Amino acid sequence: MSELLARQRGRLRLLILWLLYQSPKRGIDIIDDIYKMSWGMWRPSPGSVYPLLNKLLEEGAVRKEGGDKYQITDKGIKEIEHFILVRNRSKTEDAVEELRGLLDFFKEINREELALHKENILDILKKIEEVVRNA
Repeated sequence: MSELLARQRGRLRLLILWLLYQSPKRGIDIIDDIYKMSWGMWRPSPGSVYPLLNKLLEEGAVRKEGGDKYQITDKGIKEIEHFILVRNRSKTEDAVEELRGLLDFFKEINREELALHKENILDILKKIEEVVRNA
């Protein structure tokens, strides 16, 4: 398995656990939430999400709730504790951390997909820079 693929699977695992920390979800809801969070640039396949959910079930990091919804367990929360602690910082620190995460995301996505959104991203960056410079 390539290093990039291994890192992506690790990130997907943490992302799924973090989303389930927010609220119980069905597998399709997790896929849709990731798609929305990535501004439509990444939709994980059911073939990667559902096997990972099954693995998390086997490991006891999640459990099924109400038939088709997954819920994080104490074991799953323990795995993402350091991310949860980040969420308890100031909103500005949260925003900076999210920008760092977006930077990593943009470094690794398909260049052609990124090019489709280049103007919008550059416009947003220009506005962020203006706000920060005037602080």
